Amino acid sequence: MILNNGLPKFFVRRAGVFILLYACDEKRLSSEMDAYQEMLDNHCEIEYQIAEKARKMGKDIVEHVEIPRASDLADRTEKLLEEYLEGLQIADELREFLATKDRETASIEMSKQVAKRMHARTGDLVKAIEVGLRVGLAVLTEAVLVAPLEGISNVRLLNNENGAQFVSVDFCGPIRAAGGTAQALAVLITDVVRRELGVGRYIARHEEIERVKEEFGLYRGNLQYKPTPEEIEKIVSACPVMVNGESTESEECAGYGNIENVDGTRVRGGVLLVIGEGLCLKAPKIQNHTERLQVEGWDFISDFANKDKSSKDETKFTRNKRIIDPNDRFMKDIIAGRPVFGEPLAAGGFRLRYGRTRATGLAAGSLSPVTMHALGNFISVGTQLKIERPGKACAITPSDCLQGPTLLLENGDFGRVDVLDKWPELESQVNVIWDNGEIMLGYGEFLENNKNLIPSGYNRDWWASEIIEMLTDESAISKFISALDIDKEEILEGYPGSVSDENIDNIQLKRKWIQFLKTIPFDWDSCMKLCREFGTAVPPPWNLNWLDLPIEWVGSLHDVLLQSSVIDVSESNQIDWNFDAKSNQWLKISGAVKGWGPVLSGKDPPVNPPGPIIDVIKPLKNQYCCGDIMQWHGLIKSSVMLLGIPHHHDGDDIILTSSWEGMLDGLGLELKNNQVVTRIDINPHLEDSVKRITNALNLLQAEEDRSKELEIERSKVRIAAETAARQRGEGIAATDKAGEAAASLVIDKGPEDPNKINAALNLLDEHTIDGSLQIVRKCSELRWEHNAPVRIGARMARPEKAAHRLMKTSVNALFPISTQGGPQKLLTIASGSGNLRVTVGVRECTKCGKPSPFTRCHHRFDAEDPSSNCNGRTTPIKSNNSKARRLGELQTIPLRKVLETKIDELGIDVISKTKCVKGLNSKSQTPEPIEKGILRARHSLPVFRDGTVRFDMSDVPVTHFRPCEIGTSWQKLVELGYNFDIDGKALESDTQILELYPQDFIPSSKGVPHLINTCNYIDDLLIRFYDTDPYYKIDSSEGLVGQMAIALAPHTSGGVLCRIIGFTDASGGYAHTLFHAAKRRNCDGDEDCIMLLLDGLLNFSKEILPANRGGRMDAPLVLSTKLNPAELDKEALNVDAAWFYPRSFYESTLKLTHPKDIQDSMDIVGSRLGTIGALRGYGFTHDLSSLDSGPPNSAYKILETMVDKMNAQIELAQKLRAVNVEKVASSVVESHFFPDLRGNLLAFTRQKFRCGRCGEKYRRIPLAGKCIKIKNATAGAAQITKLDGDMQCGGNLIMTVSEGAVRKYVNVANHVMETYRTSDYTKQKYGVLAQSLDSLFKNDRVKVYTLDDFF
Repeated sequence: MILNNGLPKFFVRRAGVFILLYACDEKRLSSEMDAYQEMLDNHCEIEYQIAEKARKMGKDIVEHVEIPRASDLADRTEKLLEEYLEGLQIADELREFLATKDRETASIEMSKQVAKRMHARTGDLVKAIEVGLRVGLAVLTEAVLVAPLEGISNVRLLNNENGAQFVSVDFCGPIRAAGGTAQALAVLITDVVRRELGVGRYIARHEEIERVKEEFGLYRGNLQYKPTPEEIEKIVSACPVMVNGESTESEECAGYGNIENVDGTRVRGGVLLVIGEGLCLKAPKIQNHTERLQVEGWDFISDFANKDKSSKDETKFTRNKRIIDPNDRFMKDIIAGRPVFGEPLAAGGFRLRYGRTRATGLAAGSLSPVTMHALGNFISVGTQLKIERPGKACAITPSDCLQGPTLLLENGDFGRVDVLDKWPELESQVNVIWDNGEIMLGYGEFLENNKNLIPSGYNRDWWASEIIEMLTDESAISKFISALDIDKEEILEGYPGSVSDENIDNIQLKRKWIQFLKTIPFDWDSCMKLCREFGTAVPPPWNLNWLDLPIEWVGSLHDVLLQSSVIDVSESNQIDWNFDAKSNQWLKISGAVKGWGPVLSGKDPPVNPPGPIIDVIKPLKNQYCCGDIMQWHGLIKSSVMLLGIPHHHDGDDIILTSSWEGMLDGLGLELKNNQVVTRIDINPHLEDSVKRITNALNLLQAEEDRSKELEIERSKVRIAAETAARQRGEGIAATDKAGEAAASLVIDKGPEDPNKINAALNLLDEHTIDGSLQIVRKCSELRWEHNAPVRIGARMARPEKAAHRLMKTSVNALFPISTQGGPQKLLTIASGSGNLRVTVGVRECTKCGKPSPFTRCHHRFDAEDPSSNCNGRTTPIKSNNSKARRLGELQTIPLRKVLETKIDELGIDVISKTKCVKGLNSKSQTPEPIEKGILRARHSLPVFRDGTVRFDMSDVPVTHFRPCEIGTSWQKLVELGYNFDIDGKALESDTQILELYPQDFIPSSKGVPHLINTCNYIDDLLIRFYDTDPYYKIDSSEGLVGQMAIALAPHTSGGVLCRIIGFTDASGGYAHTLFHAAKRRNCDGDEDCIMLLLDGLLNFSKEILPANRGGRMDAPLVLSTKLNPAELDKEALNVDAAWFYPRSFYESTLKLTHPKDIQDSMDIVGSRLGTIGALRGYGFTHDLSSLDSGPPNSAYKILETMVDKMNAQIELAQKLRAVNVEKVASSVVESHFFPDLRGNLLAFTRQKFRCGRCGEKYRRIPLAGKCIKIKNATAGAAQITKLDGDMQCGGNLIMTVSEGAVRKYVNVANHVMETYRTSDYTKQKYGVLAQSLDSLFKNDRVKVYTLDDFF
């Protein structure tokens, strides 16, 4: 680090040159961060002290707070695994490893050390290996996942056939959360540890190998990779550790079910995950570690690691394609009611704009708020989109810096709408959504997904990055001012192209210049001067969509424009649709839209296109690249729409209102004396291009015909050889081999001239990539780049969420009442009979010695006095079967008397409507204090299974905000530690932009009532139950600002401390990218919860967590109080932190460069590790005006019925140029309705039957035809017994799956198929399903006659 004027500079040596990573005010940012962390710690300590004091009263199951605090990964690991470590201290040693090694190496080394220490301490080999493995897995998963606890069920020492011992690890379902790399490394860690402790290797038996093969064949779950039988045999036989597991699936193995060393006959899901997604899929990463650590016996992994490399080597001499192939992965499993916004690479789809707003990154993208409204209001803040590239999905946030949709109205008006206020006026007039607008995704998204960059459109960002490099001195500034015809006072000071990035002042100077250049207005004349003077390409709005315009139309359009005329500007409705530069004159093309009408959904286009009859070159291929739009709009209007030129109609004439100057220049035309004249003859260039393309197509067609003839000849020989082999009685494999051998004898002589074929392919590639732009570049004196070289397809996936976290059945209390609470499971109804008979934990009072299932003894000294309770502390009684999954016993509770006492103790008049659970699933089956459930019900709060109250929100990133956006005054934010804005100026306004502290959280305002009720509940709990002072004392959202909370992702077991600083109206939780990563999340559309810190500290207990597999998932077993970027998932390190991208970045996108190749020149969080810049001082390339712009909720959530949702989906598809409505309709039927119908049919045949009175379920209807459960028995006690009818329930039995549930989509599917021309195959497939439904539900013996049957 080198200091300059007291400011730091961070350099790295790359290729022998020192390159600046970034510059920031380290001293100020570091002091702010220290003060912030101290503030969090102090506030957290206060709440911990309150909770500890309350729980020491002995009213809870455990008398201390059960959420330990951890400041780093080492601390979290030790506290997460404390039950296994048994007091072994590992945090300090782990910190030393993490400080000097990468996390994977540190996990392996730490595992060895822990195993050796545990073995020396206990002498137990199995325990030593198990603890070492769990520690290593915890380090790999940042000690926030449940995988180290529940992903490994058991570690055993078994014997090979020769009697030697080996290690068997039983993996189970929760190991999936660890990810493929950690799963595979867990096997490697086990091998390293067993070598260290002298245990032998595993030698697989034949039946064990065949068992795994059979399980892969039976498995019906999702696997990212399913190995072949040969690969399975190679891995299982060579792996030095036995990958074992517990049965997780319902399918049973018939061939190799009962074998030694494997428990049970059912499929072991954990085994398949570790082998398929771990050892096979992550082989290259494992190979790196085995080679570096020189671990013997892992040569087999190299075969999988090098498999892709070998296939690449085989094709390295093939032609280097420049074309980007469509990726239709996101189009699979389209769901009814969730629209497709653009098909793969389809014209009219989203245009990529590189960058990061202050509310994107970590897999989140951004759209214009107008686009969010225009796409049927289906996209709101936090809505998940499945996208074509670079990743699988992204959550959406708004940014009005992005271009909105381009619309064709019913009256023929055409233009792009960026101004949100204009949308309500235009919404009802939209005929076609011609272009979806821009979607913003950062460089870091491509880096994280390991995908090549795709070409950037030439936008004002790219143009500004070029201009700024040229402004190096006064001469360049003068030329710039002259070209724009403005005064020097109108521009910024300084020479941004000459300053180095040595300090923060220079960085700020460049940032301000970039912002200035991106928004400065200028006209076409200034544009041409700038392009010629500085060598830039033509920027928007004159940079048109030349790629969309068929090259066959160019000549005809050129000739039409020669007949156009220039007219004066008059009033136009489009003048304020966007902020593009407007033309000083309009261009009029007479008669261009004569006979034009709007596009009619579901109708064929007119036979004769509107406008004049124009000769056009026939399509060079089967059809024009733009389809049949000329039939609807005519050549002229179609052309200007394809180019993106705004226009409106004046009778039969079309009036081009702006951007048309770029079209004239690109086609070799110009204005002279207000007349369009030829500047350069376009015909020679056009004729040459068309001729070369035609010749290339003919050459490739001839080669295709030759290849077909060759294949026909080979097929004849193949069939003859296969027939002969069958006649000889050979098997299938031998027959295929004979056919292939015979076919190979027919020699492929290849094309006459391979070089010509290759040249033809390259020529067509260039034509596909450049289209009409290749003609423009020859006819214009200016430089031209593509405006929209690539489109990105997308569809809606999961809607945004901001709602209570509920269990499957919403309850207020974790108190069991069996079936005695009625259908709603109400506590007061259960108390109606006086006593309650339920299964609960066995405890004994330390005061009176009587048994009581409560934590405080419920027995009275005076049976008639509610205030005479014993209230002694109870302790568990040791069970005779301590190894059982649950230790409860059937006991009788005098519930009515207990409630009388609780009403008196709590000081309340009546018990509110309190819903309870049927039974407890925890190990001890001890209920939480019933008072807590009663008080929750008073405040209308549901409880989660761990005793906490939660609110779920979609994960949305934000790194900077304005006070006015979150409803918090700047004065209050100063109290919270926000003293300066991003420019280093003192905070004194609600509109200044501030950088968010990493652990500050901005929830949805939809959660305000929930949070206020929770605060009031906690205060009530402190006053009425713990007999202490209230803490929150708030009644409005202002009181919530500054409060501490815990954020938790569902698949983890580690919470993260956060502080609430304000609210937005979006249905999402805005937080820093580092904060989301600390929860082991990204922002691709998932949702997480928050709970108030004091709620967690007072009410969370491990004793009430379910005892089943995965029960400790989604529970705050440890709390991270401080974030260290180096310990987080690497996705957070790939987030862009730059204020702008350099020119070299945009140029590299044209070469489809891999992002790692330019990583050294890009400012991402990972390049800042080890400095304050990894936590603070982030930049963003684009701003936004509001964090909650766009629809408040997705239309998918607002529309009530599936018919309404489906109609809205199809209606939108009919308007989108980028979507084929027939294809979408067929996909919905095929991927949603058909699987739903089949699944419901299967569920109907396998359903259970439920008693309407007591809730008992039966797999088969009892012979009695009614419920035979013994009265007052617990659930599951029904049996065939010879008892009087009065002893049985006798309730009516109800089907759990009805005919209506099976047929729910039948009418909708019928309507879609009849209306939107789905394929005959789809209709026939539906007919078969319909017949199955009719045969199941219709009685063939009953025929309903009508009068028509008798005439």
